[in-house]
Amino acid sequence: MYAEEYLPDDDIDYLDVSVISIEETSSIDTQIRDQRKMRELYKRTDKDYYTYKVMNFDGESVKLEKIELYSSPLTCNGYIRNAATGIRMEHRAGSKYNDLYFTMMDVANGTHSDLNNEPRKLFYSNPEECERHQKINIPQKIKEEWREKYMRAKAIL
Repeated sequence: MYAEEYLPDDDIDYLDVSVISIEETSSIDTQIRDQRKMRELYKRTDKDYYTYKVMNFDGESVKLEKIELYSSPLTCNGYIRNAATGIRMEHRAGSKYNDLYFTMMDVANGTHSDLNNEPRKLFYSNPEECERHQKINIPQKIKEEWREKYMRAKAIL
């Protein structure tokens, strides 16, 4: 048959492991580690970034889980920042667009840093995003009140 001519020989090893060297994988790991370090240093210079740890009960084990947050300025004219992602929104804090976001204040003592000593104002797209991000439960009554306020703001804007 003609197909036999195109089959590979059994004595040739097509997966040549010697092509990838340890030095190459080591340099890739070093680059990734350096990128992570730079990202962490950048976050630490951001005065609106902070973290805290929360206990997470997973069945039988207890784990400390790190939560990263981005706060928005308390004064007017600063852009609203999503607390979970850190993305700055197109709207400004203190404007008529505040009702489009679920807002909460974090006044715990552990949230203060050398760069920012004020209470933290956190903006989320909705209460469910806040619950997932901070691993808390928000009462249904607060969620319903926010939805009504959100619908009124959407109708006006």
